[in-house]
Amino acid sequence: MASLLRASAVIQAYPAGFWVLWWSTLVNRLGEFVIPLLGFYLTSSAQLNVTQISVVFAMLGLGRFLSEGFSGVLIDRRGAVFTMTLALAGGAMMTVLLSYARGFTWTAAAALGFALCVSLYRPAVVTAVAELMQGPRRTRAYNLLYWVISVGAAVAPVLGGWLAGWSFRLLFWLDAATMFTAAAILFLRFPQVRRHAAPPRRTFLPRDALLWQFCLASLLFGMTYQSYKLLSVVFAQQGFTALQYGQVLAVNGVLVVLLGLPLGHLIARSNHPRWQALGALLQGLGFFGHALANTLGEHMLAVAVWSLGEIVAYSITKAIVSELGPAAQRGTYVGLVGSMAGLAALIAPLLGGALLQTLGAGGMWVVIAGLAAGAGLLLLTLEGRVRGRLLQRQQEALGSPALASR
Repeated sequence: MASLLRASAVIQAYPAGFWVLWWSTLVNRLGEFVIPLLGFYLTSSAQLNVTQISVVFAMLGLGRFLSEGFSGVLIDRRGAVFTMTLALAGGAMMTVLLSYARGFTWTAAAALGFALCVSLYRPAVVTAVAELMQGPRRTRAYNLLYWVISVGAAVAPVLGGWLAGWSFRLLFWLDAATMFTAAAILFLRFPQVRRHAAPPRRTFLPRDALLWQFCLASLLFGMTYQSYKLLSVVFAQQGFTALQYGQVLAVNGVLVVLLGLPLGHLIARSNHPRWQALGALLQGLGFFGHALANTLGEHMLAVAVWSLGEIVAYSITKAIVSELGPAAQRGTYVGLVGSMAGLAALIAPLLGGALLQTLGAGGMWVVIAGLAAGAGLLLLTLEGRVRGRLLQRQQEALGSPALASR
């Protein structure tokens, strides 16, 4: 009975629209088979070499870089729900096309098309949550979404590794089916949200020094995180199986499931930007651990450390980004910061592939760890100005009728 009461209290603490988003995210992420196992697919079934695989991963980053920047403008003009539905439906179609791509050129082109579609989604999710609630409750909401994303991250790689033994193409079709289902849930059930007037077109690239400095820190952080995709290539080279890789990567999801909610709620109490710097430093330490790891267990320990950094940084980062810009430009700011993750996804595979061929796996992980350390130090220098900006946005929100009524 006590557990039911606690569950009921949690459900009632957030608006209905948030739970529609939560369930659609769960459906989508439980079927995210393709991206975690793409390195194995390209190595075994598509039979591409390391350089070609790096370029394909870079196309995913290029698509995300271009798409997330555009997504912010689309959100501010057409709304978050429209953008999320378009991203999921388009991404599902491109997932199927990717499964039929043959040869390096067509595979790279299909990967770019997939990224252009699906990357519209991320800024829209952040904006949708920000439009529904504010303050510490918003940070906790991002944490709840992160938690359910990680449930999928714990299940999908293991299930996908098992299904890959039957057919890699089956993974693509199942992934597409879950994206279509998630799009239908959002289209049919997500409520209309009152939005601010769209900003003038000249504000597409805001003249905001703090925004661009924050983007640089996000780029360095993203280059570290996106390097996890090269772990599948390293594992394939070292003789590990797809199932073993799925088990190692599942450590990330399991830790977030166990620690994500309590740590996220702890961070939400203060909403202090310093948590983000701590997360960057922990992530760097974890990737440095891969340079020293030789066994499956040692790689699992390294994943555990950088996963802890990811947990610490995730929710507070979304809360900060959602408050950097004025409400009418929230999507633009979120999209621009998100595009840095796309740029990181473009650079990291190319840089990682070059480092892997010249320095080996150990040298590659050391350089990647250094990028995370740089992100952490930059975030510490921006801390005071970020806190001032957050306070300014809170004061503006107190005078907003749209938020005051929620």
